[in-house]
Amino acid sequence: MVRHDLTQWPLVLSAARGAMSPQEQLAFLSDWTSWLDRDEPFTTLRVFTDVDALKRPGGSAREAKVWLQSNAERIRRLVIGMATVVPTEALEEVSRMNAEKLFGVPAQMFDDVNEATMWLASLSAMQGTPLNMGSVLRSLAGLCRLS
Repeated sequence: MVRHDLTQWPLVLSAARGAMSPQEQLAFLSDWTSWLDRDEPFTTLRVFTDVDALKRPGGSAREAKVWLQSNAERIRRLVIGMATVVPTEALEEVSRMNAEKLFGVPAQMFDDVNEATMWLASLSAMQGTPLNMGSVLRSLAGLCRLS
């Protein structure tokens, strides 16, 4: 299950729990499309609350690759940065994927929400859109309870 919170826009908060179904992956890609369609710069903070949330549905790689290829230019132009938080036991393995190279934007993996938020806050401040850390962390805590 994946949930999003856009109350902190231009920061998109996402929390995932459990393995994603093929329908959930399509919905996730559709959500990304809608954010890119706004044509406004934004940052993302994704939190995978358990190791199962890192799993993708079988046969979904092709759809994701096609989507990424068709949206790569918009991602590079509009996404200021991507922070991803994973369970500590998955950090080393997941960090091998070079998200910064894959997406063409600043991207970091973390196992601590506070560190991820601080990193995004520094990127956002450089763009002139400072984050309210307390508000972001409260929204994220509520989102993680729901997912």
